[in-house]
Amino acid sequence: MVLIGTALFLKYAYDEGWFGGIGPKGRLALGCLAGLSALGAGEYYRRREWVPLFQSVTGGGIAIFYICVYFSFEVYQLSGAAGALALAVLVTVLGIVMAVAHDAIVIAVIAVLGGFLSPILLSSGGNHPYILFSYILILDLVALGAAYYRSWRALDLLCFVGTLILYQGWAMQSYKPEQMAPALIYTSLFYLLFLLVPTLYSLARKTPMEVSGLTMVIANAVYSLFAYYSILFSEHRYVLGFVVIGQAILVLLLFQTWSKRVASDNRTGESLLIISLALVTLAIPVQLRLYGIPIAWSVEGALLVYLGLRFKMPIVKAAGAVALLLAAGGLLYRLPLHSERFTVLFNAPFGSWVVVIASAITASALLFRLVSQDEGEDRSLAVAAFVLGYALAGMLLTLETMAYWDVYRPEYHRVYKFASLSALWATLPAATCVVIFRRGIDTYALALAWAGYAVGVCILLVGLLFHNDPSTLPGLNITFAAKLLFIVSLWLGGHMARRQDSVQVGSILEAASHIVAAILFAAEFNRWGDTSEGVSRNFALALLSAVWAFQAFGLIWAGLATRMKLRRLLGLALFGITVLKVVFFDMTELGRGTQIISFVASGLLLLVAATFYARFSAVFLEEGEHDDVS
Repeated sequence: MVLIGTALFLKYAYDEGWFGGIGPKGRLALGCLAGLSALGAGEYYRRREWVPLFQSVTGGGIAIFYICVYFSFEVYQLSGAAGALALAVLVTVLGIVMAVAHDAIVIAVIAVLGGFLSPILLSSGGNHPYILFSYILILDLVALGAAYYRSWRALDLLCFVGTLILYQGWAMQSYKPEQMAPALIYTSLFYLLFLLVPTLYSLARKTPMEVSGLTMVIANAVYSLFAYYSILFSEHRYVLGFVVIGQAILVLLLFQTWSKRVASDNRTGESLLIISLALVTLAIPVQLRLYGIPIAWSVEGALLVYLGLRFKMPIVKAAGAVALLLAAGGLLYRLPLHSERFTVLFNAPFGSWVVVIASAITASALLFRLVSQDEGEDRSLAVAAFVLGYALAGMLLTLETMAYWDVYRPEYHRVYKFASLSALWATLPAATCVVIFRRGIDTYALALAWAGYAVGVCILLVGLLFHNDPSTLPGLNITFAAKLLFIVSLWLGGHMARRQDSVQVGSILEAASHIVAAILFAAEFNRWGDTSEGVSRNFALALLSAVWAFQAFGLIWAGLATRMKLRRLLGLALFGITVLKVVFFDMTELGRGTQIISFVASGLLLLVAATFYARFSAVFLEEGEHDDVS
């Protein structure tokens, strides 16, 4: 407090013209005399073993010398830059030597604080970056040298914080584009200094790094990246990318040195590696544009997974997974895929997605190979990488299909869009099931197929809102055929699940296929009645009752023939729905002729089903049920 007050007083006295008679040199002489008096008082207190007074007063004397040096250059212009730097070095050396000699970190702290506060308190508004940063650099070197000798880690942190404050203050208030050279030079020097200083002590003694040192390394990397960004991004973006990669290379070299010298401290080694990987990952969006960013991230992810496996470093594998997630996020951020006409499949966005998907699948394959070689290895990361690739592939094909119809917009484009999507999601889950069963992959992977079928069901149901194909024939149109293909695929998925002893899942899929089929028939006959000139809507809806009844009869027959209660129950349920439709809808909404068709056709099928059930159920069911679904 006294030191700061004295400095402010001297500045005020100069501004007001006090002590004009003795001149600038006389004022500086008085200042130096005050510093020497403080050192003398400190020595007096040291001999009396009044340690707090000795350390604080001695440190204050050192700080007064800093003030005098800065006054001589910045305020009075009595010394040039070289002379001021030489005096600053002498004062710094004096303070540090006294601190080291007496093992008094307080003296060092006060001296360093005084050194950092001098440019702030006594600034005259000049802009001399070379002088300022050279002064800070010398101050740091001397103080950090003492900190290394005496193991004063707190002094390291003080120098870092002081340097950061002074640099950022200059950058915010005084930086101009023409001063880019000194800004880059000293940013790099400070980055290198505070990267090496916290690790040098541990490297030399082969001891683990303290948390404070590790925190400083991380903070140094983050702030240096911010400083480079502020200087270069607006006008020299591509140079910035290379600079950040250079940062990463330095950290990587330090990591390699650390791994060899202090192999027992995995925490520090992993932290250095993470910093290096993070810098590379951040350099990618700086250096590249558009889809180059997720492509580079995905390739980096696959490469990191490989390196993590090769050198048995879990942290590198995890970094690869993060890079893959960033790549996926980069793809989603750039949606929509297309806003103008494009060549399907052969376009830059589609190819970029393919590269990211391939990287995820490659990483998954490498991880699964590790799992097969080491049964104790956790497979969750391998599964996550594969699921990511699978999900991106399904999303890509869906988006590409939608984009085609939305961009080109032919007549009935919504109808054909959902028909195409239904065909797509009929193919993907079925193909997944076939691969899983033929390759003997664990049944848990079937969850991907089931998820695909769930997506397909949603797409099909939403597509029924646009089920207005211009065809005048029922069932003989692309829209109906594509959706019927999905229903067949859904049924096949259930059949394959049953063969793999997944009875409940298979039953759910098969039940879903029959339910969706009934809904599709309703939509198709409703469309047919609206579009056909020779057929009324009432007649089409009357035939729907017959179709539902025929579907129900087929389910009951299949349930008896295969001794599967689920199919019989579905048939009975559909018959019940048919009866309700006939009684409550057809009876009130349809004409007399269509009512007759609806009632007679449905009733005859019910009678045939009942007769068939009564005659053959005992024969078909005598050996018991094939499934356990009640």
